[in-house]
Amino acid sequence: MTEPPRVPPPPTGEPRWQPPDVSDEWAPVPSVEAPARPPAPPQQPATVPGPQPAWGSAQWSSTQWSSTRWGHGGSTPNASWAGWGQPPSVSAGVLLQRIFSTTVAAPRVYVGLVGLSWIATAVPLAFASFWLVAADASQDDPSTWASGIAPLSVFLAVVFVQWIVVAGTLGGVAAHAVTRHRVGSRPTLVDTLRHARRSLPRLLAWTALLGLAIAAAFTPALALFGLGVTSGGLVLLAGSLLLTLVALVPVTWLLVRTAFTAPAVVVDGLSVRDAIARSGSLTADRFWRTFGVLAVMLVLAWVAMTTMTYPFDLVGSIADTWFGTSDSGIAATVLSVIGTVVASMVVQPVLTVVPAVLYDDAASVPTAFPPGGGDR
Repeated sequence: MTEPPRVPPPPTGEPRWQPPDVSDEWAPVPSVEAPARPPAPPQQPATVPGPQPAWGSAQWSSTQWSSTRWGHGGSTPNASWAGWGQPPSVSAGVLLQRIFSTTVAAPRVYVGLVGLSWIATAVPLAFASFWLVAADASQDDPSTWASGIAPLSVFLAVVFVQWIVVAGTLGGVAAHAVTRHRVGSRPTLVDTLRHARRSLPRLLAWTALLGLAIAAAFTPALALFGLGVTSGGLVLLAGSLLLTLVALVPVTWLLVRTAFTAPAVVVDGLSVRDAIARSGSLTADRFWRTFGVLAVMLVLAWVAMTTMTYPFDLVGSIADTWFGTSDSGIAATVLSVIGTVVASMVVQPVLTVVPAVLYDDAASVPTAFPPGGGDR
């Protein structure tokens, strides 16, 4: 019988090998758990915007103004929107509503500004109107039409100065009142005029520059019209009409691109050059919407002016017939001037706030062009 192999004894000094102690009880198999995940960060409470006040119906604090004027809390007007397309803004319908509500909120300011403008222009307009009517009454022969060029030129010059220089200046002066109303303050006529004293030289310089540019665009048409009147040539008169239509294109583009110049001068305190660049940058992405709002307001103003002046013209014609002054047209001219002033006191305050409201909306969203920087 073969003997089993013997295990050699361990080396000297080391413990003898012992078999492992195996218990009769089974230990549970440890479960395999997923690695522990870090605790989730605490959830920030969702910011739910409160009810926004209607335009002109609530007081806006400085904190609300700083966080909501630029469209997004914490953003600044210099935040870059490059690559994000056209900046967000309100619709044209909301802008029209703001124009009327702003006018109604402070009627004394805007009516007072228009009244001051009429104090400066009523006498020249009345003189030009009487001169034009007197000259037109004696023009029974087409060969004598040339004598009516002088009074017609003076009348057009007075109207041009009133609606370009004076109205443009009022649009800038009213911007301060619109801004005060936007932040919840009640503007006054005295405060508006006091604030406008610092910007008045720049406003007059800008409106005079704009008037010269518009006059230069229509000068060829006016010159051709004068030649057509003096010579009696219908071809020249038709050419003047065609040149007038052609000149409307660049003039319209210029008026829209520079619509925010006067408010920028008053609100931001910019120079004429920087204000022109600021207006160009803001209207670059809003050209057609700005054009649409301005066009709608001008059409509404024309309809309102025509409707309100028609009764005065009708009564003037009846008065001339009744008193036998149809040849001179004195009664019709007087009542026509009165009707124009009355209608303007109602319509022009609304037109005065249009540039300021549009500028406030355009400047309330971030733009890639900082104030004073041109775009192209």
